[in-house]
Amino acid sequence: MLDRLSFRNQVIVFGVLAALLIFAGYSVWPGIGEQRSSIAASQAQLADRQKKVQEGRLIEERLPELEREIAALKVKLDDVQQILPTDRETGDLLRWIKNLGDQSNLDLKSFSPGSLKPQEFYKEFPIEMQVVGRYHDLGIFLDRVSKYSRIINVDNLRIATAKDAGKTITASFNATTFVYTDEPAVTREGRQ
Repeated sequence: MLDRLSFRNQVIVFGVLAALLIFAGYSVWPGIGEQRSSIAASQAQLADRQKKVQEGRLIEERLPELEREIAALKVKLDDVQQILPTDRETGDLLRWIKNLGDQSNLDLKSFSPGSLKPQEFYKEFPIEMQVVGRYHDLGIFLDRVSKYSRIINVDNLRIATAKDAGKTITASFNATTFVYTDEPAVTREGRQ
């Protein structure tokens, strides 16, 4: 069909076709550039998500190890709470001291809990006590107190001659135990 046209008309047709192709290329070219940008952004997003999936798989592989660590830490926490409970437990402590005094042949004359004294991550719980018995029995009693699972410090021990029949000494002392608190004393004081 083009061979029927004159050379001049053929050049015009090819010129118009070339112009149409150039026009179509310019109109499509920005879309191609945008698609390339979109593809690059999608590839970056895909790489980021693949990295996160890989991190998740690594964590999943470590899960049994982390669960064992958590179980071991729970056991340690239970042990620490035996030594440093989160509550005063005055009733339990009084029963234990009374029972310990009876086992040591001492009479518990007084048991006076004081108020809690806040420290950094614990509170001191002082208790004034007075017992009557023999000197040797007092030693047994204090030895057993030192072996209790809860921390108890005994200080200001004062020993005097007993006036009770069959008893040789009266001993009074401060027994300080401790209560764990999970907030620092500065925070608690700031709120009061």
